[in-house]
Amino acid sequence: MKKQRGFTLVELLVVIAIIAALAAIGFNMAQSAKGKAQQAGAMQKMRSLGTAFASYTTDKNGLLPFEDSTGTDDWQNATKPENQEAWYNALPRLMNAKTVGELGLSNPIGFYDESYPLFIPGAPYPGGEKRLTAPIFAIGMNSRLQRKNDDGIKVQGQFAQIQSPSKTVIFLERGLPNDKKTFSGQRGFDGSPKANARSFAARHNQQGALIFADGHAEMHKASDLITSSGTILVPQINIVWTLNPDEDPN
Repeated sequence: MKKQRGFTLVELLVVIAIIAALAAIGFNMAQSAKGKAQQAGAMQKMRSLGTAFASYTTDKNGLLPFEDSTGTDDWQNATKPENQEAWYNALPRLMNAKTVGELGLSNPIGFYDESYPLFIPGAPYPGGEKRLTAPIFAIGMNSRLQRKNDDGIKVQGQFAQIQSPSKTVIFLERGLPNDKKTFSGQRGFDGSPKANARSFAARHNQQGALIFADGHAEMHKASDLITSSGTILVPQINIVWTLNPDEDPN
């Protein structure tokens, strides 16, 4: 009988290399599919938030929700009556979900449930007790829209003041402490409920979602919003951050 020949070392190395290459391809495909699913999920959440925003302004005769609470944005302040018009209380209520204040009283961990309207798939929320100290937002309201009156008190903005509703940002995916920044000049990756262009998080294949004042949502790269040093692109033509870009260009 003919003696059976085993694999040589070179042949074994070739086989191992092929298996490793196939595994890498499979991993990259899985990661790509996961990223696309997270991006689609984020867009769905943002579109729903845009619809709730449009309903709010209609119901409130054109008033905009507040960008944050009076005082710190923790669970306790979110429950106070004077903070019920903060966007994170007012808009979930219109989406048939518990407000952040209500979650703070009964179920803070529910804020990080995938089914919650303000949860963004793919956002690197902190773990452990840190997430229970205060809500960590992966969505922020554009902080350039709310201004103080003559007495130095922040008042609700009005939709009628927005000069370009289809171009003016209302909400954006905002950076969390563990998010990767696109540019070193970006700031404010702290998970607060308000944000500006500098704190934009492009966490879905180097893109992130924006909601505009007319309620529609779009995916954009950070380079569409800011320069490499973190300043807003001016003049504000395609994406607007202020009520009136002519009077308040940046």
